[in-house]
Amino acid sequence: MILLNILWVVLQVPIVTGPPATAVLYAITRKVHDEETWEMQDLWLEMRRLFWPAWRWALPNLLVGGALVWNFYAFQAATGWAWGGLRLVWGTLLLLWFLLNFFYWPFWLAQAEKSVWVTYANSGRFLLRHPWSGLLLGATAVLVLALSVRLVLPLSAGAVCWLALVGVTAVSHSLAHAKHEV
Repeated sequence: MILLNILWVVLQVPIVTGPPATAVLYAITRKVHDEETWEMQDLWLEMRRLFWPAWRWALPNLLVGGALVWNFYAFQAATGWAWGGLRLVWGTLLLLWFLLNFFYWPFWLAQAEKSVWVTYANSGRFLLRHPWSGLLLGATAVLVLALSVRLVLPLSAGAVCWLALVGVTAVSHSLAHAKHEV
């Protein structure tokens, strides 16, 4: 898993392999969670299989996330209560978008219909059913990422794999619980 995490970091550099590397990380993490075996050649098979689905996920992220981050950057000098209110709205939307994406790949890998919008809907339903768990897991993810950026060794040693495992585990428990309710 440490090697997988290091490969993920390296594959973020060329940009074009970043989203597929994230999808592969989640796919392999799901195999680990389900106690399935995997080998190194699985990484390249998964990269080919998930390349276009990962980019279909990345494009809305570039648009929505980019627009929200741009708003913060472009209007950072603006003052007044209205701008404070807008920043609060943008921050809330950015948090919601982050949480939807934190659970995106675990749902996409678990569902039969491989659609971006169905997956976002499932992530949204998860957050509506488990708002405190979603916020706690999201806050933990942000904290781990922030610490990993400050301390490079944890990032290269497995922080991203650990976060993927957190997301996969949360979704797996939620889906198992939902099956027992039906």
